[in-house]
Amino acid sequence: MKAENILEVKNLKKYFSVQKTLHIEPKSVKAVDDVSFSVARGETFSLVGESGCGKSTTARCILGLTHATDGSILFEGNELTTMKPREQRRNACRMQMIFQDPYLSLDPRVPVGKIIEEPLEIHHVGKNKEERMEMAMDILEKVGIRPDQYYRYPHEFSGGQRQRIGIARALILKPEFIICDEPVSALDVSIQSQVLNLLEEMKQRLNMTYLFISHNMSVVRYISDRIGVMYLGHLVEFADTDELFLNPLHPYTRALLSAVPEADPRVKKEQILLEGDIPSPLDPPSGCVFHNRCPRTKTYCGDAVPSFTEVKPGHYVSCFLSREIEYYKGDTAL
Repeated sequence: MKAENILEVKNLKKYFSVQKTLHIEPKSVKAVDDVSFSVARGETFSLVGESGCGKSTTARCILGLTHATDGSILFEGNELTTMKPREQRRNACRMQMIFQDPYLSLDPRVPVGKIIEEPLEIHHVGKNKEERMEMAMDILEKVGIRPDQYYRYPHEFSGGQRQRIGIARALILKPEFIICDEPVSALDVSIQSQVLNLLEEMKQRLNMTYLFISHNMSVVRYISDRIGVMYLGHLVEFADTDELFLNPLHPYTRALLSAVPEADPRVKKEQILLEGDIPSPLDPPSGCVFHNRCPRTKTYCGDAVPSFTEVKPGHYVSCFLSREIEYYKGDTAL
């Protein structure tokens, strides 16, 4: 039986206007350009790609922190882009975010217990201060922070502990959906696995759904059920995690995966080096946005944008070469 979708993003666009200056005509930065995907209830769906590809902007549009230029965002069947402020505030209880930097996302002037309690006060959860304090201590204990550390300040904790506090803040309202924006990128490698295991444990215990944002392919392989690959504001491929790693179809995806280190030194893997720099979103290439760096580009790749095609059940790719999959399937030189 197909799982119910908790989130559906359809043709999402976010353009940032650049003010006209001397000798320069006004332009728009196409941070997110016609992105569509869905997230099933109970799964972890990841968006990956290089910095500046539009992952975090997509997340901010979903949460209403940034107003979408165009498109539709449905959460449990409700359109988020047209919600009134009062409805958005009520909806915020069911959608929360874990931020990237645990050193900047916690107020250094406030004890961690009060940081955890703040969402309860904003949304009027709990009968009184004593009940809210008890709830905060309970969630701190669940994420591995002792209740007796309630009155300590953020600077008294390590980076991993601070991220646990950020996770506790996101969990305190018992949301159904959490966006994890690079939650382990600022942490030491030795701590990353602890935080990822905690996220997975909380997901199973509280029956939550994650949208996980990262540039680290090894991390998303560990935690994801499905993965979407973004490049220059476009979603170029998505599939189940195992399918994407075993059978990547888009040239950009294959280049990303070639850079993932192998734990076994006996495994030899040729790294695919892309030529040129990422184009400016102020002046993206015509046609396929990847054609100027693609090792298999054709003359027609710059003429039109390839459609997002389902090449096999659940595996979508935006590439003209998807019609020639059998030709280059398994070609490690791509």
